[in-house]
Amino acid sequence: MEQLHVFGTITELRLRGADPDAAQAALAEVSAQLNQRHREWHAWEPSDVTRINAAFAAGQAVEAPESVVALVERAKPLSEATEGLFDPAVGGLVAAWGFHTSTFPIQSPAPTADQLRAWREQRPRITGVRVDGHRLSADNPRTQLDFGAMAEGVASEMVLATLRRHGVRDALVNMGGDVTALVGDGGRPWRVELRDPFGGRLGGVELRDGEALFSTGNYNRFRQSQAGARLGHILDPRTAQPARGAASVVVLHPDPVLADVAASALFVAGPSGFERLARRLRLGCAMMLTDENELLVTTAMAARATLLRDPVPLGPPLDLGEGCAGR
Repeated sequence: MEQLHVFGTITELRLRGADPDAAQAALAEVSAQLNQRHREWHAWEPSDVTRINAAFAAGQAVEAPESVVALVERAKPLSEATEGLFDPAVGGLVAAWGFHTSTFPIQSPAPTADQLRAWREQRPRITGVRVDGHRLSADNPRTQLDFGAMAEGVASEMVLATLRRHGVRDALVNMGGDVTALVGDGGRPWRVELRDPFGGRLGGVELRDGEALFSTGNYNRFRQSQAGARLGHILDPRTAQPARGAASVVVLHPDPVLADVAASALFVAGPSGFERLARRLRLGCAMMLTDENELLVTTAMAARATLLRDPVPLGPPLDLGEGCAGR
């Protein structure tokens, strides 16, 4: 097993049956790639993204590395598909809530009602970021990029491609709890645990070749309200407040980028918006546990996940297709 510290979390790589020389070469390249992306994408430590955000705040166009340009271009259609529930232009709001930190729980004051109202009235959007070759500019000086809701998906996609290129066919990549898998011909699936937002282990899922299991919840990165409620790091751009209603969301999909984005967007959508957004994104395998311990799940996800306890069903499973890619 190899461990790397990138994007403020631990990345673990487990390989099975790989040629030792090929495995060593693959791990060295993956390490270099992830460290490079860390220097380019980090939302608050000095990086290309923080340099770009400073230029946006000054109303200036700025040169950007190819990887950041690619993130912007991939983010735009995903933001539109989620009706803006996923939007990496909200970095300023994330900072205002104190979530640009690796130390939790947060002790700094929450933004005031006036600050949040001003942000809502002048809300920046990723669709307002213009790409001109390798130069980026924003139509709103409040635009601050934060790719936290898609960076691990894009990085996981890159890691799998690198492993395959080196002939590694059986591997598990765990980026802070978000997992992607390679399973060779005739190989056994990888067993992955599901975290229970109320403590302990909720259950498990077996991952097949090329599948990604991404989750988000209010159990790790959070702050406390004055009343003692736990406020998670996933923010609702419509209200400028931490998203309410969900305790955790899990998405299983062959596209790690979509799985990453969808998990965050479903968390923002909450229980009332779960079915509509899951259908809109054509997700076959998705699950939400609400903060009232109620369960929303698709039929394909229910067939794949083994739960160790029985949350209260919030209606019957949703038939969104037999496979995790949906229909």
